[in-house]
Amino acid sequence: MRLWSAIIVGFGIAAAGVDASWAQTKPPYEIVRSLESLHDQMVLGSRATQTAMPGVLRQLGARLIAADPSAWREPRNARAIVVYILSGGEIRVARKVLESDKCPDSEKRLIDGALSYLEGNKVRAKSLLENVDPLSLEPTVGSHIALAQAALLAQDNPSKAMNLLDMARILAPGTLAEDAALRREIFLAEETADFDKFIAMSEQYLRRFRRSVYADSFHHSFAISVVRLSQTANVQQLASLAGLLTELNSHEQLRLYLQVAQSSVVNAKVGAARWAAEKAARLAPQNGIEAHRAVLYDGAAAVLTTDYDRGLSELKGVDATHLLRDDALLKEAALGLAVQIRQWPAAQERTDKDKPAPAPPRPQDKSSNALPAELAAEVTSSDEMIAHVQEMLTDSQALLEGHMP
Repeated sequence: MRLWSAIIVGFGIAAAGVDASWAQTKPPYEIVRSLESLHDQMVLGSRATQTAMPGVLRQLGARLIAADPSAWREPRNARAIVVYILSGGEIRVARKVLESDKCPDSEKRLIDGALSYLEGNKVRAKSLLENVDPLSLEPTVGSHIALAQAALLAQDNPSKAMNLLDMARILAPGTLAEDAALRREIFLAEETADFDKFIAMSEQYLRRFRRSVYADSFHHSFAISVVRLSQTANVQQLASLAGLLTELNSHEQLRLYLQVAQSSVVNAKVGAARWAAEKAARLAPQNGIEAHRAVLYDGAAAVLTTDYDRGLSELKGVDATHLLRDDALLKEAALGLAVQIRQWPAAQERTDKDKPAPAPPRPQDKSSNALPAELAAEVTSSDEMIAHVQEMLTDSQALLEGHMP
């Protein structure tokens, strides 16, 4: 594979670096087409291709600049410029083509729209591209336009943006464009809390693009999304997440479950914390740091449940010398919280004795929503307990994020 990558990259550079006579004999759309084989290699994981790509794009740009201006009258050549600049090419090439005033109006609009998008002029880009149907274009061009349109709509209309990303994937299956579309759609699904779509799209990406040069970057953002979704997931959704994570190797699964458990503890998401800690414990090497972390997170969550005694025992049994600094701080915070919980009734009773005599009782509320006095007092006490727990956990999170000495 390394030899093949070197050959294909060398071919791409050679194709881009020939003399001006080559540019005069090869039409621009064929010059840009040489990018496709390089993109394919990036999908297959060629880091050499990714490293070489900026230089290839510069050399291709020089060849396009040198092309006869009359070439832009041909729609295929003009549309190739859209693919070139949306693939990371030099935008000066697009400006040069527009200044030639040779390309047809429809193609000029496409180039101008793509250029405006890349320059951050969203209003102009939307006005130029919003009525363009990607399906009316050649698949390569259409997929790139759909990606740009989706990016322009993602914030204001995420549903339509996801439809456009679906279109980009259909137009360019197995390509770098589909790779990009899937990644963007996955994170839009997470942002809009479309849990089922997140699972389905992530499963596709992890299976089909695991070797892509963008896979590492995807895994980082994917982990953040999994942590966020787990905080509000129900039991069935947590099971779906567990099924999805089997697409990762055991080391990646362990790392991700520990991230979920830690985040869930500091955000008082007890169910998610214990679920993730249990999964991590099964994957962790015996008596390793990861195993101690899993016990720590399970114990910290358990003290907030009826399984308090076992949780406290786990916390006390974790040797802080086996923990990194952040987790050692979390252990101390969790133990302090556990002590506060156990002492809460007595402390509350002492506080109540110091309070002034209660005001005369108000007339009893006869509405259906009224609570019996005993239950109302219990709820009030629970609310105070929850507020206290949240304050402690906030302090723990600050410790983890390095905001406290």
